Amino acid sequence: MLSSAQASELVFEFSNPSFSGQGASAHWLTIENQEATREASLQDEIEAALRQAEIDERSRPENRFVSNLQTRIYSQLAQQVVESLFFEEDPEQGFLDLEGSTVSYETIDGNIRLVVTSDIGTVTEISIPMDGFGFATGEAATNSELGQ
Repeated sequence: MLSSAQASELVFEFSNPSFSGQGASAHWLTIENQEATREASLQDEIEAALRQAEIDERSRPENRFVSNLQTRIYSQLAQQVVESLFFEEDPEQGFLDLEGSTVSYETIDGNIRLVVTSDIGTVTEISIPMDGFGFATGEAATNSELGQ
């Protein structure tokens, strides 16, 4: 009894592209994209948590109280500046220091020159004419409302 046997060459190949080299660049690019996406996702989660913590901090009752108090104080200061500009007899000049920023005003040739300088040095200048500036009262107001 005779039998025949056949054989072929035994070849081993790695299935992982990192070892075989075939498709390695696409494999590495996929890994890089997955890592970058995960890092971006983690960064977004951290930023969202920080924003929420800031919102929670501002929402605390004591912080809301302080914010409302500051708003009212600034409103009163603004009202005092307006009163000294328009309701005092001949306002010559004035100055207000507000947490490092300054507000100054002076009367020059019938105009009020208002200068606001921020704590970083930004300057805003406003010129307000004194004559003809105001609200109409009585009959003049009624006629202007009617377009007469």
